[in-house]
Amino acid sequence: GAVIGPQAQIGKGSRIAAGAVVGYRCAIGRECFIGPGASVTHALVGNRVVLHGGVRIGQDGFGFAMGGRGHLKVPQIGRVIIQHDVEIGANSTIDRGANRDTVIGEGTKIDNLVQIAHGVSVGKRVLFAAQVGIAGSTVIDDDVVLAGQVGVAGHLRIGKGVVATAQTGVPNSVEEGAFISGY
Repeated sequence: GAVIGPQAQIGKGSRIAAGAVVGYRCAIGRECFIGPGASVTHALVGNRVVLHGGVRIGQDGFGFAMGGRGHLKVPQIGRVIIQHDVEIGANSTIDRGANRDTVIGEGTKIDNLVQIAHGVSVGKRVLFAAQVGIAGSTVIDDDVVLAGQVGVAGHLRIGKGVVATAQTGVPNSVEEGAFISGY
């Protein structure tokens, strides 16, 4: 029941589980696992990447502009780039960029039920625990750890090595190496 779209590329040794979808022109690297019911669209996926069941990669971001007749959809034309050795937990979502790519850095590990919005850039070796939410166009530098239910506002920069404890709300950019908790 897996579906592989036209012009998609699947690397040697990669496994695509039942009900998974790899969309048009997507590329999946070598030795990857795309879990049951996962979908990958508008994306390039590196080697040794694990996408657990129900993961959604490359859907449109939540981009709307106010108009005279209500909210107008902003076209989402970017991709999702997932580098090597990334693991993404069940039912997590990573939106494609609006006008720049969403990027997940090498060695990053993402727990279940995480939302990463359009145009976010995540560095190398980052850890996101369950229910983390990152708003659009935010930059997360290398070696950051966000514990469960951390929420990060959009258009911010979270510096290298920052650690945020569970349920921290992050409304402003954070300097390198900071340990933050609360709001």
